Parts: sequence; C-alpha cells; structure tokens
Amino acid sequence: MGLKSSWTKLSAIALLAGFVSSNASATDVLSVQLNWTADTAHLGFAVAQARGIYEKHDLDIKLVEGRGSAVAAQLVATGQADLAYADAVAALKVASQGAPLKIVSTIWKSGQFGILSIKDVGIQKPKDLIGKRLAVSPGSAMLPLIPVFLKANGIAEKDVEIISASENAFLGLMTTKQVDAVSQTPEKIAVPLSKQGIESNNMYFFDNGVPVASLSLVAREDRISEKGEAIKRFIQATAEGWVAAMQDPESAVKDLKTAFPETENDPEALLQASKYSFASVCPAGKGDTIGVTDDATWSRMYTVMTTAMGLPADKPVTSYYTNALTPAAPVTCP
Repeated sequence: MGLKSSWTKLSAIALLAGFVSSNASATDVLSVQLNWTADTAHLGFAVAQARGIYEKHDLDIKLVEGRGSAVAAQLVATGQADLAYADAVAALKVASQGAPLKIVSTIWKSGQFGILSIKDVGIQKPKDLIGKRLAVSPGSAMLPLIPVFLKANGIAEKDVEIISASENAFLGLMTTKQVDAVSQTPEKIAVPLSKQGIESNNMYFFDNGVPVASLSLVAREDRISEKGEAIKRFIQATAEGWVAAMQDPESAVKDLKTAFPETENDPEALLQASKYSFASVCPAGKGDTIGVTDDATWSRMYTVMTTAMGLPADKPVTSYYTNALTPAAPVTCP
C-alpha cells in the first residue's frame, strides 16, 4: 500500500470519527425533576423514554421521581435540575417569591380537582349540589376553590353543607351515605369505587367556571436562554409521547413500568386511572393542542390563582409563562 493510499484511508477514518463525535456532542442532556413517584401523570414521559422518542430528538433525558411540586420547583430554582414537572400554582408561588421561573408548557391543561359522587346520588351538574352534603379535607388545595366554584355556578354557599373530613375517610363516608359528594381527584375516588363495582359521577372545576391548569413544565429563565432549543425538542417529544400513550394505554402502562421499574402501582389501577390523566392533557378532547394554554385562558386562570389560591397579584400573568418553546406545528390529541 502506497503512502498516498494509506494517508487517504487514515483521513477517511479521521473524518468518520469526527462525524461520530459531532453527532454524539449534538445530543443534549436534560434533567427533569418530576412532581412525585411514577403514576399516570407521567405516562407521556415514560412512553417517550421507553420508545426512544427523546433519543430521536437528540436528547438524553434524566427523569427523576420527586416528593412534591413545591420541592420540584425549588430544585429548578436553585439550578439542581433543568426542568420541573410541577403543579402550576405551586411553581408560580415559588416564582412569586423571586425565583426566575417560567412555565414553558402546561401538560395537564386541566387540573383534576373537582366534585365526585356515587352515580345513584344523582349529582350530574353543579346545581344538583344544592341541599347536599359535600366533604372537603381541611388544608386541601381544593378547599379555597369551593366558594369560587359555587359562585361561578350561581349557588349560594349556605345552600351546600360543607363537611370537614380526612381524605382517608372519603370513600367510607360516600358508601355509607354520610355525605353525598367529595372534593377530590378521580384517581383517588372513581378508581377505587370502580373496583367495588360502584359507578361515580365527576365534575371538574375546570369545566365549570374555575379554570386552573395543573402539572406543567417549569424552567429557570437562564436555562431557557442557554438550553432553549433542547427544551423545545423535549416539549415536542413529550407531546408525541402523550399521543402514543393515548393511542395504546395498555402499552403505555408497560412503558411506565419499564421507565420506572420500582413503581409499586398496580397495572390495572394505572390503566383505569389513565383516562383521567388523558382528560387532563386533552380537556377539549380530540384535536386539542397538547401542552399549550392560550393567553385568554391564562388570564382567566390568573384571576382564580390570585383571588382563591394565594398567588400574589403584583406581577402580570405574562411574567409567569411563555409559549415560545411549544411546537410550531401543534401536536394534537388523537
């Protein structure tokens, strides 16, 4: 082999090595602090992770289970994670205290807060609560929303008997007819009632005059500047993960177990609960845009947050969120 031929081959090898190295360096690493241990709220992330959707978008994603939305937001605020998946109000309360945080995507565009009742009780619409007994847990995030919900639906507070009770007692109180309804999430009430063969009715606050987004992606403003393109791809890939999860919930539950092998949640319970998470991601149903809350809805939510949920009103709502990183071509609900 001549010197020229050897040099040509070596150059080709070096070029290939440089290409591989360039591709490897193009993969962005993002750490994502979740709000809690893995459940149906995390199906879209699990599917995107397990099926290589993040990898297709040149991302190396580290999903870290958490111990509460406020903690997740604080970890992002202090630079210990790139993104938090946290309840919108909890995150914005941290931001209102001076942390440079913004919500970059609302995944659960509708919170799961609402009123649940056993179907036979006959509470199908808000005014059916008149003259009924409603159990609410003291200290619950839902407690301050009850007056807002009643007012929005033309119901006087005196016309509904509010009973203070522990969340652990809700199911027993309902099945023994000591209360007519409870304020809770369907995953904690409708799913266990279903296991007992009992049908339930559910009224989301979101659909009845109290719009409040829940689990959202939150980032520091400096990380948005530094890693904006990577965050944008992450939002896109996560939305694609949610679409895939909705198209095949059984496989999505398996992917959750793959992405989070230590989760102790029962697969059947996860499958039953998945429809409620999907409803929170897609409150407007088929064709709804995943991960995006428009300015008008944000304005209405801000009114609820500042009047009933303790968020200070000293900043404009636009200081708390941005839609600039959401997909240019909307990813829609199937």
